[in-house]
Amino acid sequence: MAKLCVALDTDYAKAKDIVKALKGYPIIFKVGYKLFISHHRQITDLIKDGGFELFLDLKLHDIPNTVRNGVISSAELSPDYLTVHALCGRTALREASQAKGRIKLLGITLLTSLDESFLRELGIEASTDELVYKLASMCIQEGLDGVVCSGKEVSFLKKGIKREFLAVVPGVSISSIKRDQIRSVSLQEAIEGGADIIVIGRDIVEDKDPISKTESILKLLEG
Repeated sequence: MAKLCVALDTDYAKAKDIVKALKGYPIIFKVGYKLFISHHRQITDLIKDGGFELFLDLKLHDIPNTVRNGVISSAELSPDYLTVHALCGRTALREASQAKGRIKLLGITLLTSLDESFLRELGIEASTDELVYKLASMCIQEGLDGVVCSGKEVSFLKKGIKREFLAVVPGVSISSIKRDQIRSVSLQEAIEGGADIIVIGRDIVEDKDPISKTESILKLLEG
């Protein structure tokens, strides 16, 4: 069964209310730039103290030594998951993997807000599928625990990469509202594709009743 990850892309007061309201539910909370930069340990401790898994979405992307140091520093916050950009290169991925300890390290492949038109703009002739496959394969080869990719890509990645890994699908929507992800999928598509962790943000965080919305999604994930 896929795990539900709730992206706390909101202000601290609302995030605090949601974390407290969902205590006891089997979910992961994802903290990105908005809350991490403004509240740092205040938000990460709140999540860990509540008994939840912490997904620290820092998307580390730098030279190998800097990426390694970022992973080491992140470990002080006890994240269960941490993201690093695959495009930082094979050496940086290896350094990150060697420093991760118990953290499940996830490689960002190609952001779901980008498609082949962006690749063409850069002069890259590969398709999004080809590029994502190459990046995902490199991540797993260098010891990362999983990758972040579009739900459109999970199935062929699982078939092509001959090792077990976590497939994390962001930007999953359960509403008809058009978001800023181009290569996004519906919840059902993410489930059918074989996603291991499904990330949903605004459809829960901005709902009038986030508890009921979370419960309904968990039931769908249970099948």
